[in-house]
Amino acid sequence: MPKRSALHSLFAGLACGAALGSVPGAMAEPRVAGWIERIRLGEEGIIVNAKLDTGALTSSLHAADVRWFSREGENWVAFDVTDEGGRTVRFERKVVRISNVKRQGSDSQKRPTVLMEVCLGGIYGVTEVNLADRTGLKYEFLVGRRFLADRFTVDSARMNLVAPACPAAKKQ
Repeated sequence: MPKRSALHSLFAGLACGAALGSVPGAMAEPRVAGWIERIRLGEEGIIVNAKLDTGALTSSLHAADVRWFSREGENWVAFDVTDEGGRTVRFERKVVRISNVKRQGSDSQKRPTVLMEVCLGGIYGVTEVNLADRTGLKYEFLVGRRFLADRFTVDSARMNLVAPACPAAKKQ
């Protein structure tokens, strides 16, 4: 059998990869979402406006009245989130780490990072979210790549393409 060149192997691999989209069980194509969407947070079900930011790794949430406390020897935070209709919900989450967030033109900030349940466009997932004071910013939630990757393609010219409707506690 003749030896294959590296170039021939590369083209064969690319052709095989392109064909995978039609193979049963292959990963589905990401859904298209606009750069601004409404999302549902946690079992609490609060809906907030979000900016989908492919430049940010971690998601960020506007949290008010953040209070640290200890539960079973671990650090937790309680915080308030207000939806677009003015309803405020109190969340309690375990702190998974402290994020060091670098912002252009200002000093870096240390922020508590928690795991949050997020529903966007019928897709439910748990992702890391750092809690911030986003007062003065237009959107309460910034959705980062950790949640978007392999789930969504962001159309930067469109808004509100998907609804925050997920089956209860369905992880994907």
